[in-house]
Amino acid sequence: MKNISDYHTHSQLCHHAEGNLEDYIKTAIEIGLCEIGFCDHFPYEFLRDLGEIPYKEYSMSLEEIPNYLKEAKTLREKYKNQIDVKIGFEIDFMIDQEDILNDKIKGYKSRLDFIFGSVHILSGEKGKWCFDDNRFLKEYKNYGVDSVYLQYFEKLLKMIESKKFDFDVVGHFDLPKKFNKFPKNSELIYDKALKILEDIKKNDLVVEINTSGYRKDVNKQYPSWNLIKEIYNLDIPILLGSDAHHPSEVGYKFKEVLPELKKIGFNQLIRFTKRKKEYIDF
Repeated sequence: MKNISDYHTHSQLCHHAEGNLEDYIKTAIEIGLCEIGFCDHFPYEFLRDLGEIPYKEYSMSLEEIPNYLKEAKTLREKYKNQIDVKIGFEIDFMIDQEDILNDKIKGYKSRLDFIFGSVHILSGEKGKWCFDDNRFLKEYKNYGVDSVYLQYFEKLLKMIESKKFDFDVVGHFDLPKKFNKFPKNSELIYDKALKILEDIKKNDLVVEINTSGYRKDVNKQYPSWNLIKEIYNLDIPILLGSDAHHPSEVGYKFKEVLPELKKIGFNQLIRFTKRKKEYIDF
């Protein structure tokens, strides 16, 4: 896979994936990737009002960050003649908690190549819940599927418009469909999604084409092909992410997705170095 990168991989450091960082690099080399991006979850422990969220199972701890960055840098040097290793974080956006986050991450930003911004947690009458964790599936019924999508996209919009939340890539754009749940008022939700894509363009962000949905109930990539066509029409840059939680999932379904992206008109992907974008033909 010439000039193809996987920018979304999670190791055992995030406490819900398997394999060490080197395992992921070895797989990436085997399948012919030119780059691999480490994107383990930034900690949640300092955030307010997490309630019943089992956050210790979602990310590394603050005390684990230095070893993560050190190991990733060591491996980057070890494998520099075989593959480029990029170092990043996936960070969950929490409304009105950007200042707390910035205080925790400021000492590490200079060592990062990229940051994913994502939304996994919503707030409801009973407190916060993680809509992509199957332990909270009953909440889809409690709140209604349409309401879940609207809340998700409203929070995603706040993330994109936040002046304090510093990130580069919008992760798994339409994640609420993970459990094969789709809104009844699809036109309303789609219009909301289009508004967000316009804001992504305005803020010069990148959208991830995330293939992990093919391993989930929905059996589709994030975002949908209709939305990917809108991304192309808006000239929003893209990159690929497998959201791998096991080394065997690196580059998952890339060979199937890439020809479809070509059909739409895409011929370039984004790569990052020290938070700077670069276009590369594929």
